[in-house]
Amino acid sequence: MRLIFIFSICALFMFSCSDDIKNYPVGSDFIDNNINIIILDTFSIKAATFKLDSLVTSGTNRILLGSLKDEYFGHLKAQSYFQVQNSNFSINTNTVFDSIGLVLNYDTYYYGDTTQVQTYKVHKLLEYFEPEEGDDFYNLSELEYDNTMLGEVSFTPRPNSTSDSIYIPLNHDLGEELFNKIKDNEINTTDDFLQYFKGITVIPDTTVNSHVLGFNFKSYTDLVDNTSMRLFYTEDIDDSSEDNNQVIDFYISSAYKQFNSIKTNLDGTLINNFTDEETTLSSNQTDQLVFAQAGSGISARIEMPTVKDLNSLSDESTSLKAELSFSPLQNSYDDLRPLKESLAVYVVDSKNRIISQLTDLDSNTVYAILNENNDEFNESTYYSIDMSGFVEAILGSEYDLDYAIMIQFEDYNSVVDALIIDNLNEDNNNIKLSITYLQN
Repeated sequence: MRLIFIFSICALFMFSCSDDIKNYPVGSDFIDNNINIIILDTFSIKAATFKLDSLVTSGTNRILLGSLKDEYFGHLKAQSYFQVQNSNFSINTNTVFDSIGLVLNYDTYYYGDTTQVQTYKVHKLLEYFEPEEGDDFYNLSELEYDNTMLGEVSFTPRPNSTSDSIYIPLNHDLGEELFNKIKDNEINTTDDFLQYFKGITVIPDTTVNSHVLGFNFKSYTDLVDNTSMRLFYTEDIDDSSEDNNQVIDFYISSAYKQFNSIKTNLDGTLINNFTDEETTLSSNQTDQLVFAQAGSGISARIEMPTVKDLNSLSDESTSLKAELSFSPLQNSYDDLRPLKESLAVYVVDSKNRIISQLTDLDSNTVYAILNENNDEFNESTYYSIDMSGFVEAILGSEYDLDYAIMIQFEDYNSVVDALIIDNLNEDNNNIKLSITYLQN
Protein backbone atom coordinates (compact mmCIF):
# COMPACT_ATOMS: atom_id res chain seq x y z
CA MET A 1 0.00 0.00 0.00
CA ARG A 2 1.53 3.29 -1.09
CA LEU A 3 1.26 6.74 0.52
CA ILE A 4 1.79 9.92 -1.46
CA PHE A 5 3.58 12.77 0.31
CA ILE A 6 3.43 16.20 -1.32
CA PHE A 7 6.48 18.10 -0.06
CA SER A 8 5.64 21.20 -2.07
CA ILE A 9 2.68 21.78 0.24
CA CYS A 10 5.05 22.80 3.00
CA ALA A 11 6.49 25.66 0.99
CA LEU A 12 3.11 26.76 -0.28
CA PHE A 13 1.42 27.09 3.10
CA MET A 14 4.54 27.57 5.26
CA PHE A 15 3.78 24.94 7.87
CA SER A 16 5.56 21.93 9.30
CA CYS A 17 5.10 18.73 7.30
CA SER A 18 5.54 16.43 10.27
CA ASP A 19 2.91 18.16 12.37
CA ASP A 20 0.34 19.48 9.95
CA ILE A 21 -0.06 17.14 6.99
CA LYS A 22 -1.84 13.89 7.69
CA ASN A 23 -2.06 11.32 4.85
CA TYR A 24 -4.48 8.44 5.14
CA PRO A 25 -4.80 5.57 2.64
CA VAL A 26 -8.44 5.29 1.67
CA GLY A 27 -8.57 1.51 1.30
CA SER A 28 -8.01 -1.32 -1.14
CA ASP A 29 -10.48 0.10 -3.65
CA PHE A 30 -8.26 3.14 -4.07
CA ILE A 31 -4.83 1.47 -4.06
CA ASP A 32 -4.51 1.22 -7.79
CA ASN A 33 -5.52 4.85 -8.24
CA ASN A 34 -2.99 6.16 -5.69
CA ILE A 35 -5.72 8.20 -3.94
CA ASN A 36 -5.18 9.55 -0.45
CA ILE A 37 -7.16 11.62 2.00
CA ILE A 38 -5.14 14.64 3.05
CA ILE A 39 -6.00 16.96 5.92
CA LEU A 40 -4.62 20.50 6.05
CA ASP A 41 -5.27 22.51 9.17
CA THR A 42 -2.81 25.39 9.34
CA PHE A 43 -4.07 27.79 6.72
CA SER A 44 -3.23 31.44 7.13
CA ILE A 45 -6.02 33.20 9.04
CA LYS A 46 -6.63 36.95 9.19
CA ALA A 47 -9.04 37.86 11.98
CA ALA A 48 -10.42 41.33 12.57
CA THR A 49 -13.32 43.39 13.91
CA PHE A 50 -15.45 45.87 11.99
CA LYS A 51 -18.67 47.79 12.61
CA LEU A 52 -21.72 47.69 10.37
CA ASP A 53 -22.76 51.21 9.44
CA SER A 54 -26.38 50.86 10.59
CA LEU A 55 -28.94 48.20 11.43
CA VAL A 56 -32.67 48.34 10.74
CA THR A 57 -34.36 48.21 14.15
CA SER A 58 -37.96 48.90 13.13
CA GLY A 59 -40.15 45.92 12.32
CA THR A 60 -38.55 43.62 14.91
CA ASN A 61 -41.61 43.33 17.21
CA ARG A 62 -39.36 43.85 20.24
CA ILE A 63 -38.85 46.87 22.48
CA LEU A 64 -35.28 46.96 23.86
CA LEU A 65 -34.45 49.04 26.93
CA GLY A 66 -31.42 49.22 29.18
CA SER A 67 -27.82 50.13 29.87
CA LEU A 68 -24.68 47.96 29.78
CA LYS A 69 -21.09 48.85 30.60
CA ASP A 70 -18.20 46.58 29.68
CA GLU A 71 -14.43 46.95 29.46
CA TYR A 72 -14.41 45.40 25.99
CA PHE A 73 -17.59 46.87 24.46
CA GLY A 74 -17.80 50.18 26.31
CA HIS A 75 -21.20 51.63 27.22
CA LEU A 76 -24.30 50.48 25.36
CA LYS A 77 -27.64 52.27 25.69
CA ALA A 78 -30.92 50.91 24.31
CA GLN A 79 -33.74 53.46 24.05
CA SER A 80 -37.08 52.80 22.36
CA TYR A 81 -39.46 54.99 20.35
CA PHE A 82 -43.02 54.09 19.37
CA GLN A 83 -46.32 55.49 18.20
CA VAL A 84 -49.55 54.48 19.93
CA GLN A 85 -53.10 54.84 18.67
CA ASN A 86 -56.71 53.66 18.82
CA SER A 87 -59.72 53.97 16.55
CA ASN A 88 -62.38 53.93 19.26
CA PHE A 89 -62.91 57.35 20.85
CA SER A 90 -66.19 57.06 22.68
CA ILE A 91 -66.57 58.21 26.28
CA ASN A 92 -69.95 58.82 27.89
CA THR A 93 -70.64 62.17 29.51
CA ASN A 94 -71.29 60.60 32.92
CA THR A 95 -67.68 59.52 33.38
CA VAL A 96 -64.76 60.56 35.60
CA PHE A 97 -61.06 60.37 34.74
CA ASP A 98 -58.93 58.07 36.94
CA SER A 99 -55.37 57.73 35.66
CA ILE A 100 -53.10 57.05 32.69
CA GLY A 101 -50.06 54.80 32.47
CA LEU A 102 -47.73 52.84 30.21
CA VAL A 103 -47.64 49.04 30.42
CA LEU A 104 -44.49 47.27 29.17
CA ASN A 105 -44.99 43.52 28.79
CA TYR A 106 -41.93 41.24 29.08
CA ASP A 107 -41.06 38.91 26.19
CA THR A 108 -38.47 36.91 28.28
CA TYR A 109 -35.38 38.34 26.52
CA TYR A 110 -32.71 39.81 28.76
CA TYR A 111 -28.96 40.30 28.74
CA GLY A 112 -26.89 41.38 31.73
CA ASP A 113 -27.42 41.49 35.48
CA THR A 114 -31.16 41.44 36.18
CA THR A 115 -30.61 41.73 39.95
CA GLN A 116 -29.75 45.40 39.43
CA VAL A 117 -32.36 48.14 39.86
CA GLN A 118 -33.13 50.08 36.67
CA THR A 119 -35.15 53.26 36.08
CA TYR A 120 -37.18 54.06 32.96
CA LYS A 121 -38.32 57.57 32.08
CA VAL A 122 -41.10 58.30 29.59
CA HIS A 123 -41.15 61.37 27.32
CA LYS A 124 -43.59 62.60 24.68
CA LEU A 125 -42.43 62.87 21.06
CA LEU A 126 -42.45 66.30 19.43
CA GLU A 127 -42.29 65.16 15.80
CA TYR A 128 -44.28 62.77 13.69
CA PHE A 129 -43.25 59.15 13.65
CA GLU A 130 -41.55 59.14 10.26
CA PRO A 131 -38.03 58.08 9.15
CA GLU A 132 -35.72 60.73 7.72
CA GLU A 133 -35.77 58.82 4.43
CA GLY A 134 -37.15 55.54 3.20
CA ASP A 135 -39.40 53.31 5.25
CA ASP A 136 -37.06 52.12 8.00
CA PHE A 137 -35.62 53.33 11.27
CA TYR A 138 -32.09 52.31 12.29
CA ASN A 139 -30.13 51.74 15.47
CA LEU A 140 -28.75 55.29 15.17
CA SER A 141 -32.12 56.91 14.40
CA GLU A 142 -33.61 59.53 16.71
CA LEU A 143 -36.81 61.54 17.05
CA GLU A 144 -37.14 64.81 18.94
CA TYR A 145 -38.90 64.55 22.30
CA ASP A 146 -40.03 66.87 25.08
CA ASN A 147 -37.51 67.22 27.89
CA THR A 148 -40.35 67.30 30.40
CA MET A 149 -40.80 63.80 31.75
CA LEU A 150 -44.25 62.19 31.61
CA GLY A 151 -43.46 59.51 34.17
CA GLU A 152 -40.83 57.18 35.58
CA VAL A 153 -40.46 53.93 37.46
CA SER A 154 -37.59 52.18 39.26
CA PHE A 155 -37.75 48.41 39.48
CA THR A 156 -35.92 45.10 39.72
CA PRO A 157 -37.00 43.07 36.68
CA ARG A 158 -38.74 39.71 36.52
CA PRO A 159 -38.24 39.01 32.83
CA ASN A 160 -38.88 35.27 32.66
CA SER A 161 -42.64 35.45 32.19
CA THR A 162 -44.54 36.80 29.19
CA SER A 163 -47.56 37.32 31.46
CA ASP A 164 -45.70 39.83 33.66
CA SER A 165 -45.23 43.51 32.98
CA ILE A 166 -43.98 46.88 34.24
CA TYR A 167 -46.44 49.69 34.88
CA ILE A 168 -45.24 53.30 34.59
CA PRO A 169 -47.74 55.92 35.91
CA LEU A 170 -47.89 58.90 33.56
CA ASN A 171 -48.59 62.57 34.18
CA HIS A 172 -52.10 63.07 35.59
CA ASP A 173 -52.61 66.39 33.76
CA LEU A 174 -51.79 64.76 30.41
CA GLY A 175 -54.28 61.99 31.05
CA GLU A 176 -57.04 64.32 32.19
CA GLU A 177 -56.54 66.62 29.20
CA LEU A 178 -56.65 63.68 26.77
CA PHE A 179 -59.73 62.30 28.55
CA ASN A 180 -61.57 65.61 28.27
CA LYS A 181 -60.68 66.08 24.60
CA ILE A 182 -62.11 62.66 23.79
CA LYS A 183 -65.15 63.19 25.98
CA ASP A 184 -65.83 66.58 24.37
CA ASN A 185 -65.40 65.17 20.85
CA GLU A 186 -62.30 67.26 20.15
CA ILE A 187 -60.55 63.95 19.47
CA ASN A 188 -62.76 61.41 17.74
CA THR A 189 -60.50 59.88 15.05
CA THR A 190 -57.03 58.33 14.92
CA ASP A 191 -55.75 61.32 12.94
CA ASP A 192 -57.07 63.69 15.61
CA PHE A 193 -55.27 61.72 18.28
CA LEU A 194 -51.94 61.56 16.39
CA GLN A 195 -52.08 65.31 15.83
CA TYR A 196 -52.33 65.70 19.60
CA PHE A 197 -50.07 62.85 20.75
CA LYS A 198 -47.30 61.89 18.31
CA GLY A 199 -45.72 59.09 20.30
CA ILE A 200 -43.51 58.03 23.19
CA THR A 201 -39.86 57.37 23.92
CA VAL A 202 -38.70 55.36 26.93
CA ILE A 203 -35.20 56.15 28.21
CA PRO A 204 -33.23 53.94 30.65
CA ASP A 205 -30.99 55.22 33.41
CA THR A 206 -27.52 55.23 31.85
CA THR A 207 -25.60 55.84 35.08
CA VAL A 208 -25.87 52.17 36.04
CA ASN A 209 -24.42 48.99 34.57
CA SER A 210 -27.47 46.80 34.68
CA HIS A 211 -29.14 44.95 31.82
CA VAL A 212 -31.13 45.22 28.62
CA LEU A 213 -34.67 43.84 28.61
CA GLY A 214 -37.03 42.90 25.82
CA PHE A 215 -40.74 43.76 25.75
CA ASN A 216 -43.33 42.54 23.27
CA PHE A 217 -46.42 44.17 21.80
CA LYS A 218 -49.47 43.20 19.78
CA SER A 219 -50.63 45.44 16.99
CA TYR A 220 -54.24 45.50 18.15
CA THR A 221 -56.23 46.31 21.28
CA ASP A 222 -55.56 43.62 23.87
CA LEU A 223 -55.31 44.30 27.58
CA VAL A 224 -53.77 40.87 28.23
CA ASP A 225 -50.00 40.42 27.81
CA ASN A 226 -49.60 43.54 25.68
CA THR A 227 -47.55 46.74 25.75
CA SER A 228 -49.71 49.87 25.49
CA MET A 229 -50.62 53.25 26.97
CA ARG A 230 -53.87 52.95 28.93
CA LEU A 231 -56.31 55.63 29.98
CA PHE A 232 -58.51 54.58 32.91
CA TYR A 233 -61.84 56.19 33.80
CA THR A 234 -65.01 55.40 35.74
CA GLU A 235 -68.63 55.59 34.65
CA ASP A 236 -70.88 57.31 37.18
CA ILE A 237 -73.86 54.96 37.21
CA ASP A 238 -76.14 53.79 40.01
CA ASP A 239 -76.26 50.12 39.09
CA SER A 240 -73.76 48.53 41.49
CA SER A 241 -73.97 45.23 39.62
CA GLU A 242 -72.17 46.75 36.63
CA ASP A 243 -68.40 47.15 36.35
CA ASN A 244 -67.92 50.90 36.29
CA ASN A 245 -64.20 50.77 35.52
CA GLN A 246 -63.36 51.48 31.87
CA VAL A 247 -60.16 51.77 29.83
CA ILE A 248 -59.06 53.02 26.42
CA ASP A 249 -56.05 51.09 25.18
CA PHE A 250 -53.58 52.98 22.96
CA TYR A 251 -51.55 50.23 21.30
CA ILE A 252 -48.62 50.09 18.86
CA SER A 253 -50.44 49.60 15.57
CA SER A 254 -47.55 48.17 13.57
CA ALA A 255 -44.06 46.78 14.11
CA TYR A 256 -42.88 49.60 11.85
CA LYS A 257 -44.27 52.17 14.29
CA GLN A 258 -41.62 51.16 16.82
CA PHE A 259 -37.82 51.13 16.72
CA ASN A 260 -34.89 50.86 19.09
CA SER A 261 -32.06 53.37 19.23
CA ILE A 262 -28.97 51.38 20.21
CA LYS A 263 -25.81 53.38 20.69
CA THR A 264 -22.39 52.54 22.05
CA ASN A 265 -19.60 54.65 23.48
CA LEU A 266 -16.36 52.76 22.77
CA ASP A 267 -13.99 55.26 24.44
CA GLY A 268 -11.21 53.45 26.29
CA THR A 269 -11.82 50.08 24.62
CA LEU A 270 -9.61 48.10 22.24
CA ILE A 271 -12.07 48.79 19.40
CA ASN A 272 -12.51 52.55 19.68
CA ASN A 273 -10.98 53.44 16.30
CA PHE A 274 -13.84 52.77 13.90
CA THR A 275 -14.32 55.56 11.36
CA ASP A 276 -16.71 53.87 8.89
CA GLU A 277 -17.98 50.46 7.81
CA GLU A 278 -14.82 49.77 5.84
CA THR A 279 -12.58 50.27 8.89
CA THR A 280 -11.22 46.88 9.90
CA LEU A 281 -9.27 46.47 13.12
CA SER A 282 -6.89 43.54 12.86
CA SER A 283 -6.62 41.23 15.84
CA ASN A 284 -2.99 42.35 15.98
CA GLN A 285 -4.36 45.76 17.02
CA THR A 286 -6.79 44.37 19.61
CA ASP A 287 -4.66 42.02 21.76
CA GLN A 288 -5.43 39.06 19.47
CA LEU A 289 -9.12 39.33 20.29
CA VAL A 290 -12.02 39.62 17.86
CA PHE A 291 -15.42 41.03 18.78
CA ALA A 292 -19.08 40.74 17.84
CA GLN A 293 -22.00 42.55 19.46
CA ALA A 294 -25.58 42.51 18.28
CA GLY A 295 -27.51 45.78 18.26
CA SER A 296 -24.41 47.91 17.82
CA GLY A 297 -23.27 46.25 14.57
CA ILE A 298 -19.81 45.28 15.89
CA SER A 299 -18.89 42.18 13.87
CA ALA A 300 -16.12 39.59 13.65
CA ARG A 301 -14.39 39.11 10.30
CA ILE A 302 -12.39 35.97 9.46
CA GLU A 303 -10.44 35.83 6.21
CA MET A 304 -8.66 32.74 4.82
CA PRO A 305 -6.49 34.11 1.98
CA THR A 306 -4.53 30.91 1.20
CA VAL A 307 -7.55 28.70 0.54
CA LYS A 308 -7.42 29.60 -3.15
CA ASP A 309 -3.88 28.17 -3.33
CA LEU A 310 -5.27 24.65 -3.02
CA ASN A 311 -5.92 24.81 -6.76
CA SER A 312 -2.18 24.75 -7.41
CA LEU A 313 -1.62 21.46 -5.58
CA SER A 314 -3.22 19.17 -8.11
CA ASP A 315 -5.72 19.37 -10.94
CA GLU A 316 -7.33 16.21 -9.66
CA SER A 317 -7.82 17.04 -5.97
CA THR A 318 -11.31 17.25 -4.53
CA SER A 319 -12.25 18.73 -1.17
CA LEU A 320 -14.43 16.49 1.00
CA LYS A 321 -14.90 18.59 4.11
CA ALA A 322 -13.94 22.02 5.41
CA GLU A 323 -14.52 23.21 8.94
CA LEU A 324 -13.61 26.40 10.74
CA SER A 325 -13.42 26.42 14.52
CA PHE A 326 -12.89 29.21 17.03
CA SER A 327 -13.05 29.57 20.79
CA PRO A 328 -14.69 32.30 22.88
CA LEU A 329 -12.37 34.05 25.30
CA GLN A 330 -12.36 32.19 28.60
CA ASN A 331 -14.15 34.02 31.43
CA SER A 332 -15.88 36.36 28.95
CA TYR A 333 -19.20 34.54 29.33
CA ASP A 334 -21.30 33.30 32.23
CA ASP A 335 -24.93 32.93 33.28
CA LEU A 336 -25.45 36.69 32.89
CA ARG A 337 -23.71 36.76 29.51
CA PRO A 338 -24.42 33.32 28.05
CA LEU A 339 -23.12 31.88 24.82
CA LYS A 340 -25.67 31.32 22.06
CA GLU A 341 -26.19 27.78 20.79
CA SER A 342 -25.68 29.04 17.24
CA LEU A 343 -24.44 32.17 15.47
CA ALA A 344 -25.16 33.58 12.02
CA VAL A 345 -22.40 33.47 9.41
CA TYR A 346 -22.33 35.77 6.38
CA VAL A 347 -20.05 36.03 3.36
CA VAL A 348 -18.62 39.56 3.02
CA ASP A 349 -16.37 41.24 0.49
CA SER A 350 -13.19 43.24 1.02
CA LYS A 351 -15.24 46.31 2.02
CA ASN A 352 -17.30 44.33 4.56
CA ARG A 353 -20.41 44.41 2.41
CA ILE A 354 -22.65 41.40 2.99
CA ILE A 355 -22.81 39.14 -0.09
CA SER A 356 -25.02 36.40 1.31
CA GLN A 357 -25.58 34.14 4.26
CA LEU A 358 -23.17 31.20 4.33
CA THR A 359 -24.48 27.94 2.83
CA ASP A 360 -23.20 24.38 2.53
CA LEU A 361 -22.70 22.31 -0.62
CA ASP A 362 -26.45 21.62 -0.77
CA SER A 363 -27.31 25.34 -0.43
CA ASN A 364 -28.54 24.93 3.15
CA THR A 365 -27.92 27.86 5.49
CA VAL A 366 -24.90 27.25 7.72
CA TYR A 367 -24.49 28.46 11.30
CA ALA A 368 -21.64 28.49 13.79
CA ILE A 369 -22.59 25.70 16.20
CA LEU A 370 -21.58 25.76 19.88
CA ASN A 371 -19.71 22.70 21.12
CA GLU A 372 -19.08 22.64 24.82
CA ASN A 373 -17.66 20.23 27.32
CA ASN A 374 -18.75 21.16 30.81
CA ASP A 375 -15.30 20.87 32.31
CA GLU A 376 -14.17 23.12 35.11
CA PHE A 377 -12.26 25.56 32.91
CA ASN A 378 -14.43 25.50 29.75
CA GLU A 379 -11.31 24.58 27.79
CA SER A 380 -13.29 22.49 25.31
CA THR A 381 -15.85 25.16 24.46
CA TYR A 382 -15.71 26.22 20.82
CA TYR A 383 -17.82 27.00 17.76
CA SER A 384 -17.57 25.07 14.50
CA ILE A 385 -18.68 26.10 10.99
CA ASP A 386 -19.15 23.92 7.91
CA MET A 387 -17.06 25.81 5.34
CA SER A 388 -17.38 23.27 2.50
CA GLY A 389 -19.65 25.47 0.40
CA PHE A 390 -17.42 28.50 0.89
CA VAL A 391 -14.24 26.60 -0.05
CA GLU A 392 -15.82 25.10 -3.16
CA ALA A 393 -17.02 28.57 -4.24
CA ILE A 394 -13.52 30.01 -3.83
CA LEU A 395 -11.81 27.13 -5.63
CA GLY A 396 -14.39 26.94 -8.40
CA SER A 397 -14.53 30.62 -9.28
CA GLU A 398 -12.81 32.05 -12.34
CA TYR A 399 -12.19 35.21 -10.33
CA ASP A 400 -9.91 35.88 -7.40
CA LEU A 401 -12.68 36.25 -4.84
CA ASP A 402 -11.51 38.39 -1.95
CA TYR A 403 -14.19 37.09 0.39
CA ALA A 404 -14.27 36.56 4.15
CA ILE A 405 -16.92 35.52 6.63
CA MET A 406 -18.69 37.68 9.19
CA ILE A 407 -19.77 36.26 12.55
CA GLN A 408 -22.86 37.85 14.06
CA PHE A 409 -25.91 36.91 16.09
CA GLU A 410 -28.88 35.45 14.24
CA ASP A 411 -31.23 38.24 15.34
CA TYR A 412 -28.58 40.94 15.56
CA ASN A 413 -31.03 43.83 15.11
CA SER A 414 -33.23 42.79 18.07
CA VAL A 415 -30.76 41.62 20.76
CA VAL A 416 -27.59 43.00 22.34
CA ASP A 417 -25.65 39.79 23.07
CA ALA A 418 -21.88 39.95 22.73
CA LEU A 419 -19.05 37.56 21.91
CA ILE A 420 -15.26 37.79 22.25
CA ILE A 421 -13.26 35.39 20.08
CA ASP A 422 -9.76 34.43 21.20
CA ASN A 423 -7.64 34.51 18.06
CA LEU A 424 -4.45 33.13 19.56
CA ASN A 425 -3.84 32.45 23.23
CA GLU A 426 -1.27 30.50 25.17
CA ASP A 427 -3.43 27.35 25.10
CA ASN A 428 -3.64 27.51 21.28
CA ASN A 429 -7.43 27.83 21.35
CA ASN A 430 -7.18 29.83 18.16
CA ILE A 431 -9.15 30.20 14.95
CA LYS A 432 -8.41 27.23 12.73
CA LEU A 433 -9.51 26.06 9.29
CA SER A 434 -9.26 22.35 8.53
CA ILE A 435 -9.81 21.03 5.00
CA THR A 436 -10.00 17.35 4.13
CA TYR A 437 -9.61 16.47 0.45
CA LEU A 438 -8.88 13.61 -1.93
CA GLN A 439 -5.77 13.69 -4.07
CA ASN A 440 -4.50 11.44 -6.80
